[in-house]
Amino acid sequence: MTGLSTSSISPLLTAAFVATFAAIATSSFRKWMKSKKPYAYIPGPTPSTVVGYLLDLHSPDALPWHFNVPEEYGHVARLKGGLAGADALYITDPAALNAILIRQQAWFPESTEFAGLFGIIHCGDGVASVQGLEHKKQRKYMDALFTANRVSKLTPMFYQVAHQLEDKLKAAVSDTPGKVVDMLDCLTRAALEIIGTAGIGHTFNSFDDKSEAFDEFHGAITSVLPLASRLFLVLPFLESWRKMKPVWLRRTLAYVGTLPWPSARKFRAAVDAMHPVYINLYKARQRMLEEGGLAALADTAAGGKDLITSMIQANWDADEAHKMSEDTVLANMGSIVHGGQETTSSSLARFLTIIAEDQDLQVRLREELRDAKAKKAPGEDLDYTELEKLPLLDAVVREMMRIYSPVTFVWRQTTKDVVVPLTYPIRSIINGEETKELLIHQGTAPMLRNFKPERWLNRTQGESKLPGAYSGMMTFLSGAKVCPGKTFALLEMKLVLAVLLLSFSFEPIPTPIDWRMGITLEPRVRGREKEGVQVPVRVTAL
Repeated sequence: MTGLSTSSISPLLTAAFVATFAAIATSSFRKWMKSKKPYAYIPGPTPSTVVGYLLDLHSPDALPWHFNVPEEYGHVARLKGGLAGADALYITDPAALNAILIRQQAWFPESTEFAGLFGIIHCGDGVASVQGLEHKKQRKYMDALFTANRVSKLTPMFYQVAHQLEDKLKAAVSDTPGKVVDMLDCLTRAALEIIGTAGIGHTFNSFDDKSEAFDEFHGAITSVLPLASRLFLVLPFLESWRKMKPVWLRRTLAYVGTLPWPSARKFRAAVDAMHPVYINLYKARQRMLEEGGLAALADTAAGGKDLITSMIQANWDADEAHKMSEDTVLANMGSIVHGGQETTSSSLARFLTIIAEDQDLQVRLREELRDAKAKKAPGEDLDYTELEKLPLLDAVVREMMRIYSPVTFVWRQTTKDVVVPLTYPIRSIINGEETKELLIHQGTAPMLRNFKPERWLNRTQGESKLPGAYSGMMTFLSGAKVCPGKTFALLEMKLVLAVLLLSFSFEPIPTPIDWRMGITLEPRVRGREKEGVQVPVRVTAL
């Protein structure tokens, strides 16, 4: 029998080798994909680019995308990581949120992106950037500041600023009914002055058009988060960078690294403009307390009754094991000011656009406020308790917070494999089977996320709700990371709205206002985007 020649054996061996290699490679690739893409069975949007979901998630025009994800793909959606990235999950399921934010929150800390970003903005490890025992220690201080009893005592300070806003608006529109006013600018000034006075005992002279100090700080605090939204590609590295030693090397790299990147350079400049203000305030407050005690603060903007003075005093009185460092107090000053200014002003501006378009709702709110004021002495304002008892105002604020939360989603990271329950089962796109619980793998990044105020007027106790700290909503989150300033923010919104509605009527401009995605929402007039963020509304003095 004639043997096979070398020339005929070689192609056969080659083919066998290729086939074997292909089988092994295919098997390995499937195993790799199964480990890397464990959520292939979960429906989700197709990324617009090969790099995955990041550009879709963070695009300035992504707001419709965010609304569409749960509508089209369900309460748990897969966000595809692209060629090199890992998948993430977009979660709105109530039971899953309850597990992530409350029952199993230890395994779902805030992401390194969040901690790193706000650690840099606040120049230290404040309550927004820490976890575990350190977070519990700082929350004890913060929670003590924002009790309903303490916040209610700040009401006169809130009114003082709200009436400054009222006077400023009256002067601007008294001779021109229906004058177009950028209410975002007005409300940003009011929010900054309220948190400055009541929060840190300092006036920014927010209604003084010639104040250079206000212009610098206002420009920095209102631009830092929009600028941060443009840095999303480097957010995962900020936490490790800000802990880099030696400090001189970190600062040098920051300076050199931001030179060719305008957004990064402006972001650094904004942070550098804010931090010295907090340092100077803290040192001045500390010096006053050392020299004359609380009596020495009588001439400050809040007479020593502001929140940060209470924190400094409590920190002094604490034993060494529970004291916060100076840097931590400064970081929490930044956290209080930024949290009190950024989200409240945009929420109030959004509200005014709603009632400008709904004249019936505006009239009903004004009538409710007038009826309540009629029971007071002439010139006397509604107090904290009276504001809380106004059902329509309360319902409108709740509905506004339900639909138009100023922060669209939050980041979390998963530190171990965790199974969470689901209210709404997931139907596999592979085999059609339903899953009533979700295995979230270690390293996964979960993204957590018709104006009808009457829904709150006839609400039953038995209704299913999300695990949120405010009316079952996620606006202020829940669990250990619930927003400590919730009561402060709600009082500010109700009080400012009450003052404005009693003195002015509001009508919409003819051009739509588009709310664009950022870390918080940014309003821009359609066709006039280059003019920057603004909320123009027609205002008439009553």
